[in-house]
Amino acid sequence: MNLAKNWKSFALVAAGALAVVSLAACGKSASGTKSSDASANLNKKQTITLWTFTTEQPQIDELKKLKTNLTIKQVVIPYADFQTKLDQVIGTSKGPDMVALDAGFVEKYVESGKLTDLASYGVSSAAKDNYKYTLDMGKNAKGQQVAISYQAAPGAYYYNTNVFQKYLGIAPSDTKAAQTALSSWSQIEKTAQTIKDKSAGKAYLFSSLEEIYNPVIGARKTGWVKDNKLKIDSTMTDSLDLMKDFVSKGLTQNTTAQSADWFAGMSNNTIGTYALPSWGLFYWLKDYSKGTAGDWRVTAGPVSYSWGGTWLAGVKGAKNSDAASALSVYLSTDKTFQTWEAKTQNDFVSVKTVNDTVGKDASVSLLGGQNPYPIFSNVAKNINGKNQTQYDQNIQSLWINDVVNPYANGKITKDKALKNFKNDVKSAYPALSVD
Repeated sequence: MNLAKNWKSFALVAAGALAVVSLAACGKSASGTKSSDASANLNKKQTITLWTFTTEQPQIDELKKLKTNLTIKQVVIPYADFQTKLDQVIGTSKGPDMVALDAGFVEKYVESGKLTDLASYGVSSAAKDNYKYTLDMGKNAKGQQVAISYQAAPGAYYYNTNVFQKYLGIAPSDTKAAQTALSSWSQIEKTAQTIKDKSAGKAYLFSSLEEIYNPVIGARKTGWVKDNKLKIDSTMTDSLDLMKDFVSKGLTQNTTAQSADWFAGMSNNTIGTYALPSWGLFYWLKDYSKGTAGDWRVTAGPVSYSWGGTWLAGVKGAKNSDAASALSVYLSTDKTFQTWEAKTQNDFVSVKTVNDTVGKDASVSLLGGQNPYPIFSNVAKNINGKNQTQYDQNIQSLWINDVVNPYANGKITKDKALKNFKNDVKSAYPALSVD
């Protein structure tokens, strides 16, 4: 799963609205004086330079109303070029004061030693109501909070009630039965087989293998690297035979994720379930469910995992590092700003109580009036944020290309696939032990 490639802002509905805005970090900044109160530290007249990979103009405009002395100079760099350009200048006079970091590469910068420790900006007390996994992903090996996210991006299973009713006998209103059908990987395989049999091979539970490997990768207990050694969590290898079964038994359409064929299944009542992040509700499902809008529901599925997100950080040694650090904490913890974000930008935000309040009576027409907030919140509370490493983006791509796809499609033995994977990891990271 390449989180960086597939990242997009998490969008959620607050009162049936369907607007979507990218969620990356918006930055504004404040004072050069440290304070235990991040908000108070933002009242001086000052300018912060923010580097981001997606525009944050709506957030910047709103922040100007709340912090009138702040000016944010936003520099938007295309995603594909972001890391390369940032690496050349971060921590120098040519670099930014503040950065927005994608989930796919946040750990690289968290462990770089180039981000400011947010302890002096009151992050411990300010973030006491933030989802734990979002905080864990912003902590370096020393336990310092150097980056903080202002949204959460829990993953879930979105299912087509037409498919579930026709082939599984599950009524649209019976969300408990749908969760049971998707409650474990063994049950998922049984559910997939039933849909295939009842539809005479015309419908599938999943469109692609991504519906399996994204949740599996996101829910691992162990990260890819520990003590400078490559670690392959047992759930990763356990899932390989399941994915091979799905291909060999015809339980998946076996499309490529995010391809035209993959998206087409959202509108033609041939695909039962998609594993999508919370923001996928309006970024993908809304756009591609023509003809099936209102026929979808969401449930947690077998594991708790995240997919995507953006972390904010002040750059150590930058001219306005203090203001940028205070602003990172403010945007990610201040309930006034978080409430605005949730209500107007349809974000599932990082502060739990804000989601609870804004989402109390939410109703999403795309989901037949279902309120997804309770599901997303429960998943977010159980996500493991300690399974992320600075190597994830590259190693996960190697896992999918070297192991998942060739093995599941019967092109290579498992032993050979794992050997290729280890060799490629060693080539990419010679200092790591892969045995």
